[in-house]
Amino acid sequence: MAAAPIPNVVAMLLCDQIINEAGTNKKSLIGVFDYFFSLAFPTIIQRFAVYVKMADAVGDYLFKLRVVKLKDEALIAEIAIQAKIAADNQYGELALNLGGIPLPEAGKYEIQLYAGEEYLHRIVMNVLLAQPPQPMTGGQQWQQPRK
Repeated sequence: MAAAPIPNVVAMLLCDQIINEAGTNKKSLIGVFDYFFSLAFPTIIQRFAVYVKMADAVGDYLFKLRVVKLKDEALIAEIAIQAKIAADNQYGELALNLGGIPLPEAGKYEIQLYAGEEYLHRIVMNVLLAQPPQPMTGGQQWQQPRK
């Protein structure tokens, strides 16, 4: 049996959550983002999702999703995904709801996708220190309009 062809990634997005509709298998990507804010570091992303759409993919694959800190290329997390993509006349999809990924500091992080050891695609997530809201000082208080 021939090896599975190397997929061509046509879309890869980060979001808060992916909902898979049972009847149609349509994906709803909720809260697409490329920036993550935290009030302190180190921190943990409690919940996020990665959506990948691929052409030229058919067969059995062992995908690997890696989170890498770009500053020093340190590997933060690695997740293996076994997938079977059945039909070559359709796009293949990965819809991964994840969580518990540690972020040691602010900076740029790559989410990298591999099929086996073959690099396929990457997206960059900017991780920033959020400023806590400041209490309002001075100015006038809001007043309800008169009737």
